[in-house]
Amino acid sequence: MPKHRLIAFHPAGTPDSDYGRIRTNGMWYQEWQGGYHDILKRGYPRPKHKTTILAELHSPITPDFLHGGAVDVPFLVSSRVKQIIRQEKLTGIRFSRVEIAKVATKGKRHRQQTRGEPEDQILKAKDQASAVAPPSLHAVYVTGRFDIVPEFPSGRCPDSYVTPYDLPTSGTMPDLWCPTIQGRTFAAWFYCSQRFRDVITKHAFSNIEFESFEEQMARFRGDLRRYEQEKN
Repeated sequence: MPKHRLIAFHPAGTPDSDYGRIRTNGMWYQEWQGGYHDILKRGYPRPKHKTTILAELHSPITPDFLHGGAVDVPFLVSSRVKQIIRQEKLTGIRFSRVEIAKVATKGKRHRQQTRGEPEDQILKAKDQASAVAPPSLHAVYVTGRFDIVPEFPSGRCPDSYVTPYDLPTSGTMPDLWCPTIQGRTFAAWFYCSQRFRDVITKHAFSNIEFESFEEQMARFRGDLRRYEQEKN
């Protein structure tokens, strides 16, 4: 593998069980997702702006980063994170409003659910939003784009999986970005710059870890090899 002069990372939440991920990150949706319309069907008023995120939380006490969205909106952040991102003038980021449609618990210690579907911890709980102070959260839209070097120019492997790819040897990388192939965005992951990682790490924000681009892509290539071996 060529030695890259550019460095990138894949941000993700801290490892946890499926139940733990729901308790930590909640569930939240964009206007085009089914969960958004399920919330509206339960009587929540439709937001004025289509970019508004509707969130259902397990607890009013949330970490600095909440993960689980689509690639273009990979996480929600606390007001503290938003302030630092703007203060540091990190690029490739646009913020949007988040409305808390439901809070499942008051945030007190209780027996953790380990049966049923993980989502039931929120969906089957009584809404406590009127009894607690909901957190102030902000949606992060990834506006940065950066051309990568794909193994398959179409963006897909012959078996229709996302193509593995490498970083170019030069270029101006936004601080938060989605990969493109000759300017065309394709179905892949999102990444951040070394600068983004350094700023977030410096302030010790909670519920975020960083995997290097090389490690993440090596793991993906390994998954593809195992799939090919199992298929044959």
